[in-house]
Amino acid sequence: MKPGPRILVVDDDPGVLKALRGLLSDEGFTPVEARSTAEATRLLDAPEGPPALMLLDLRMPGETGLEFLARLPRPLPAPVVVLSGEASPAEAVQALKLGATDFVEKPPSPERLLTALRNAMVLGELQEERERLLDALARPGHLVGESPAMEALRRLITRVGPSDTAVLITGETGTGKERVARALHLASGRKGRLVAVNCAAIPSTLLESELFGHEKGAFSGAVARRAGRIEQAHGGTLFLDELGDMPLELQAKLLRVLETKEVERLGGSVPVPVDARILAATHQDLARAVKEGRFRQDLFFRLNVMPLQLPPLRERPDDVLPLARAFAAELAGPNVPLVLAPGAEVALRAYPWPGNVRELRNLIERINLLRGDGPLTLGPEAIHGPLAPTEPARPTLGDKSYREHVEDFERDLIRAALQEGGSIAGAARLLQVDRGNLYRRIKALELPMP
Repeated sequence: MKPGPRILVVDDDPGVLKALRGLLSDEGFTPVEARSTAEATRLLDAPEGPPALMLLDLRMPGETGLEFLARLPRPLPAPVVVLSGEASPAEAVQALKLGATDFVEKPPSPERLLTALRNAMVLGELQEERERLLDALARPGHLVGESPAMEALRRLITRVGPSDTAVLITGETGTGKERVARALHLASGRKGRLVAVNCAAIPSTLLESELFGHEKGAFSGAVARRAGRIEQAHGGTLFLDELGDMPLELQAKLLRVLETKEVERLGGSVPVPVDARILAATHQDLARAVKEGRFRQDLFFRLNVMPLQLPPLRERPDDVLPLARAFAAELAGPNVPLVLAPGAEVALRAYPWPGNVRELRNLIERINLLRGDGPLTLGPEAIHGPLAPTEPARPTLGDKSYREHVEDFERDLIRAALQEGGSIAGAARLLQVDRGNLYRRIKALELPMP
């Protein structure tokens, strides 16, 4: 009989190991046991590959389960379900923030534990499939487009990808900079993962810890050591999206990492060696930002070794229809054809696409959501109708208070700015307001975070 999926059980209690061994074996799993995090590390790196899942006790002598979880590479080598009978609520929350899919209290009931295991394995399989599809779509030959610009881009990625050279990807919001970064990573042949950080989406107060990591006790809430995104990219690629929004003080720390190939965690004193290729992307004019004092010149020169400019979609109309068909296959399935009504192709090519490839994908997704059975049909009215500016409707007075009318207008204004700007930082620039104030208004108006 073929052995079942391997479950790594990390616990120092012999009684718990014995009970879990019997339960997992009865359910068709193959239990593998580790009584310390050091032994667990060795088993995760075993020649047969990582286990299907890891059951991790949080309270162990020496390195705790929480500290072990924090130092594991990202993404985690296997889905993790944590076990503990003594953990505080703060430790449980920290474990989930560090990537655990569930928290089960000791002694666990068989039903509760098995449900947690199966849910974690399903989530792990979905994540693996998502990564596989993203990798397949991002290969240079699969970057969709028939224009000369896309053909030149594919050739450049094939040539530059295998090097360790820093690449600065520029282009308008929505042009596909992250997909190009993934293609460069795949072409590099590096064994590590692509670790992406959106510098505009993370508040500046949290970005330093997110990038550089922290030691236990470095600040309030730092209950365990945590490897930052730079450290997690060791052996792989670090992709810094919207780099132009990084605060100046963090730019200086990033420059030091690039020069020394070492990172120092917050609260730490021992540098950690890091081997990661750096890719950066921005929709801003960094040369102008340097002149205005918003971006460090030395960091700009360090990253701008190989500039790569992505043209906006309006400048490559030959790519619009192939992209529309690719998005239709992605969203509706390969067996659902995209049918163009008369005039649709002309409208697709003529529309300026201010939101670029992202806006085109949103259009196909909207049509797919509204379609019934049969093919996915695209008419010219879908391009010019919902996307064209309309005269704002006069509000019905008397139904709401003055403040409610103002908040409704403010919600619509912020939604439009977020869609066009692509991020909170981008929306703040369009509205000419402070990013922190805009963040607080988004929360106060209960708008979804981008």
